[in-house]
Amino acid sequence: MNPLSKILLFTVIFSASISSATSLPDAGRLLKESLSPPSLVPRQAPPALSQQEKPLEQKRDNTTIKVASFTFRGNTIFSDGELSSLMATYRGKELTLSQLEIAATTITNAYRKQGYFLASLFFPPQTVKPGGTLIIEVQEGILEQIHVETTTAATRTHASVLEYYANQVPTNHPIDERSLTAMVMRTNELPNITSRIMLEPGSRPGTTKATLQVSEGNPSSFSVNIDNYGNQATGDNHLSGTMNLYSPLHVGDQLNLRLQTSTIGNLQTVQGSYTMPLMSYGTKIGCNYSQVGYQMGGLFEALHASGSARNFSISLAHPLLRQNNFVLNATVAAEGGLLDDRIASAGSRNQRLNTSIQAGINGLQMDNNPGEGGSFTSFSLGFVSGELNIRDSETLTIDQSSGGLHTNGKYTKLNMALARSQTLYHGLSLYTGAYGQWSNNNLGSSEQLSLSGPSAVRAYQTSESSADRAVVSTVELRYLVTSTGELPGNIELSAFIDHGYAALHTTPLPDAGKNIRTLTGAGLGIKWFDTNNYSLQSTVGWKIGADNTPAEGPLVYAQATKYF
Repeated sequence: MNPLSKILLFTVIFSASISSATSLPDAGRLLKESLSPPSLVPRQAPPALSQQEKPLEQKRDNTTIKVASFTFRGNTIFSDGELSSLMATYRGKELTLSQLEIAATTITNAYRKQGYFLASLFFPPQTVKPGGTLIIEVQEGILEQIHVETTTAATRTHASVLEYYANQVPTNHPIDERSLTAMVMRTNELPNITSRIMLEPGSRPGTTKATLQVSEGNPSSFSVNIDNYGNQATGDNHLSGTMNLYSPLHVGDQLNLRLQTSTIGNLQTVQGSYTMPLMSYGTKIGCNYSQVGYQMGGLFEALHASGSARNFSISLAHPLLRQNNFVLNATVAAEGGLLDDRIASAGSRNQRLNTSIQAGINGLQMDNNPGEGGSFTSFSLGFVSGELNIRDSETLTIDQSSGGLHTNGKYTKLNMALARSQTLYHGLSLYTGAYGQWSNNNLGSSEQLSLSGPSAVRAYQTSESSADRAVVSTVELRYLVTSTGELPGNIELSAFIDHGYAALHTTPLPDAGKNIRTLTGAGLGIKWFDTNNYSLQSTVGWKIGADNTPAEGPLVYAQATKYF
């Protein structure tokens, strides 16, 4: 093939004209599709801490006393002046003992609002003269000690790790709900660990002993998955297997391995990740390696195109906030990827090195207990600063020419996501969500956002459209069937509308034509699942208002997973 023909063919292929209904996937895009975004739905409900309220004993003594002032003992959270102001309306009034006890609940309510749910008070034996001073003894609920109790015969995670977490709640101080809740939630975020807190009276009046009861699940889990989430060029149907090892080094760590292949043998993916806690505050360090190898088939078989992608990342995640109904995390990461695409028919090769640093936050606000079908809002915001280095001189020349997209060099992008699941009625909920990205430069394929596929607009094929700047939104009505008769598991039915809006390139070529693309689809879905046993789900989507797209029937996505 002469040089001019080679350049023309190379330009057509690697510019990846996204306006085409069937665009050529490359190593970057296949790597992007192989990385599943983390779910923000909580793994389990946060702990509910409660104490048994002691009803006020209504004494029938109608003797009244006029108190001019109050003196407080045992208080450290609130000053004497703050407590006196709470009781100001009761000074100088004729009150019975029962009325005084009711008045004193003003103080206990103030402690409750600050999270000190074990605080109580009483009137010590004393003689109060009319117009005198009443002494109020405050017991703020001092944590005397906290210890860890494992409820399984053999807990893999070292007791010292669990004790480090438990000891984040300070002893010899008033115990507050926020500290206990945060500690239990961080402990429950250790892999395959469930914990709860038990409280009992301490050895001295006004003190409390706490026991962190910990149970640990199986040391490993496995799953097998089959789906048709792929693309026609490398194989629609995927077969994958996943293995998780929980606390293999006994420090609350986790090892994950995932293998995937297309059933026609054109795509292979290997992923491995490892995370471990760095400290008892819940900070975790993780590393991830992904490798994708592919051989083009279908419409592109004549090109004899193949390639690979290798990606490595290291990350830190820290829990900024843990409350009963709110979770906030911060993450930072560094990532590097080597992408390699080859077209034997043209004798061409495109090698790129993509490096980036990332920082972001993500959170979850729960209205009620999510385990009982409560409503929640999830959100995330991420910043990426990276650089794409095209190593092949011929490819670089084309990229930097007047007809190239100028993807080589530094880039910056922002990623955003917001979702809401609202319970409407028993079993009926409405899910709305949107995610997108903004970039300052034209991006390589591994950094673009996909508009189509099972996680985007479900009426379009995977890899059909990607863009530098895009927003994908979804509205989905879901109904959880409450009674399935003799059929095991649970069934969820859904109806959805997906919409994608994109600027294909941040800086389009002058003669590239239309740079804006919109995709819209609507459809129905069904999911049959039994937690930790199996899951079968499928959607069928129809294109709405599709332009420049051949008329065709609905698109069906299906996935089946078996857990072991």
